Amino acid sequence: MTVTGFIAYAQGWGGLYIRANKLAWKQVHRHSGLGIKNRFGIPDCPERVHWEQEFATMVGAPGAYDYGPERCSWLTHHLTNWMGDDGFLRRAHCKIRRHNPEGDTLRIDGTVDRKRVENGRHLVEIEQEARNQDGELSVLGSGVVELPTRS
Repeated sequence: MTVTGFIAYAQGWGGLYIRANKLAWKQVHRHSGLGIKNRFGIPDCPERVHWEQEFATMVGAPGAYDYGPERCSWLTHHLTNWMGDDGFLRRAHCKIRRHNPEGDTLRIDGTVDRKRVENGRHLVEIEQEARNQDGELSVLGSGVVELPTRS
C-alpha cells in the first residue's frame, strides 16, 4: 500500500469529494459542512484521510489508508481471473474489516466452497479473504461464478 496508489485509485474512481480549484471552491461553498480545514486553515475534502498521515490519525485511523472500494474491486478481479474468459460472474460480495495503512501488503486467498448445477448452469461458490503481512484480516468476500461445461 502506497499513498501514490491511494491517489491513483481515487483519480480513476473519481472520488466522492475530490475536486480541484474552482470546482473545489464551488463544492465547499454549496455544502459548507463538507470542507474540513487543513493545516493552513483552508477547507479541504474529507478524503484527505487517504493521503495525509496527520489527518488520518486525527480521525482515529492508524495512518493514511486505502479505499475500501478498491479492495472490493481486487476481490472481483480475483474471482474473474480464477474463472477465466469463458466464465461468468453471477454474484460478488465484500465485507471490509479494517484499515489498510500505507506500507501494508495484502494477500488474497480463495477456496471453492460448493459446486452445483442449477437450471443447467454450472455454478461454483467461492469464499475469499485477504490478510495483511501480519495475518490480520482485512476483507472477506464471496462470489458465485458460472463455468462452461466440458461437454
